[in-house]
Amino acid sequence: MLISYKDISFKSGPLTLEGVMHLPKGGGPFPGVAVCHPHPRFGGDMTNGLVVTMCRMLCDAGIGALRFNFRGVGRSEGEYDRGIGEIADAKEAIGFLSLHDDIDASRIGVAGYSFGASAALEAAAGNERAQAIASIACPLRSFTNAGVLEMLQPKLLVLGDSDHDFPKDQFRFLAQRFSEPKQVELIAGADHFFGGQASLIGELVTAFFTGTLSS
Repeated sequence: MLISYKDISFKSGPLTLEGVMHLPKGGGPFPGVAVCHPHPRFGGDMTNGLVVTMCRMLCDAGIGALRFNFRGVGRSEGEYDRGIGEIADAKEAIGFLSLHDDIDASRIGVAGYSFGASAALEAAAGNERAQAIASIACPLRSFTNAGVLEMLQPKLLVLGDSDHDFPKDQFRFLAQRFSEPKQVELIAGADHFFGGQASLIGELVTAFFTGTLSS
């Protein structure tokens, strides 16, 4: 499927954040997914390879995707806010999608990788606009905290079985705390960075959102 790309901006409180909107060619409205990037203090931004791969593969499947820079990253205004403001940014990204002319407001999801996964989970909790959630390599502490949040939406929970921060047995145990429906995936031979396995992650995420955001 042909894809169009467009630089966009949206507000998060008083701040203006930058992003890129990926839209399938053809007639919408399409389902849409906001994709949150890894930790800005460790070089994470919306050009992260796994984030871009997820967006491209979602678009190939007919799903619009929004990747964006958290506050203080790239040309996004503000400064790093220890995850608090970044959760607000993720909520506003979901809100931006819900108002986009080419996106179906009733079919919106949110995904995140690493630090972005923690922001995505928190942003989706109690958020009626978010119909499905994909968490890729969420850090241990954030994953533990998210397990007690009320998230009734379908959830995809993914971790590499060699993640340096998160033992796989602990992941399996903590994933049980998340309410159904959920899909739990351990990726064999993968560490936190999923080297050489971006396409596999993209396929998992795309299949999940194709199923959960279908009309």
